[in-house]
Amino acid sequence: MFEEINQQNDIINERSSILKTGIDGLDELFIDKGIPRGNIILIAGGPGTGKSILCRQICYNHVSQGHPCMYVSFGEDKDRIIRSMKHFGWDVELYIEQGIFLIQKINPLDVLRMKFGSLGGSGSATEISYKIKPLIIPKDFHPEIIVVDSLTAIVAASITKEKNQRIYLQQLFTFFEETGATSFLIAETDPIPTRFSESGIEEFLADGIIVLYNLINGERRENAIEILKMRYGKYEKKIVSLDITTQGILVHPDKPLNLPLLS
Repeated sequence: MFEEINQQNDIINERSSILKTGIDGLDELFIDKGIPRGNIILIAGGPGTGKSILCRQICYNHVSQGHPCMYVSFGEDKDRIIRSMKHFGWDVELYIEQGIFLIQKINPLDVLRMKFGSLGGSGSATEISYKIKPLIIPKDFHPEIIVVDSLTAIVAASITKEKNQRIYLQQLFTFFEETGATSFLIAETDPIPTRFSESGIEEFLADGIIVLYNLINGERRENAIEILKMRYGKYEKKIVSLDITTQGILVHPDKPLNLPLLS
């Protein structure tokens, strides 16, 4: 019991500058034992690496302590997300009823139909925020954490010209920055990525990149995690083992792994 209280106090005491994920082993990879608050983080990785599980676990750890979080899905329905969280023992329906946890299913084309930014670059970042905020964030709801699942879906639905795409993404990242929340944007990649986002632009705009791997180790696969980039924070520069258990993700900071050589 006392250990649980101390863990709760740890999250509260660090609210001013550091956000603790609450995931065993992950916070230990940061010198300050957490992520700098307000950062925009890409959660990058291939299929089956645990990207959505990681983000949902972070949300549960915080809403269960009374901190408002928002999960924006551009693919899965709300009911499927709730069921997937219950599978790990994270019953979030009470927090949804209390208004602490908000799950939204949005069609990425709806964002584009709002003319999200001027393709010629004439729309200001403030104008963009006013256009998208009512669609995603309800009035008087101030999330400490925002998850977007996935950023890849938005980019795939967006315009294809490189110049226009850069403007679009810059405006999108400016919106997340202006919310003041710590944002986790899921990005689909190759199993062993050399690029960590759909266009390659997102990884330069993001404050941090956390990469999840599904590695072949002999005749079996092994999950792993790496903090590749984190502005305003120091971290361990290594790839370590990760387990997806029935209670969620467990990171092993004392079990380093090596990536296979790329041909």
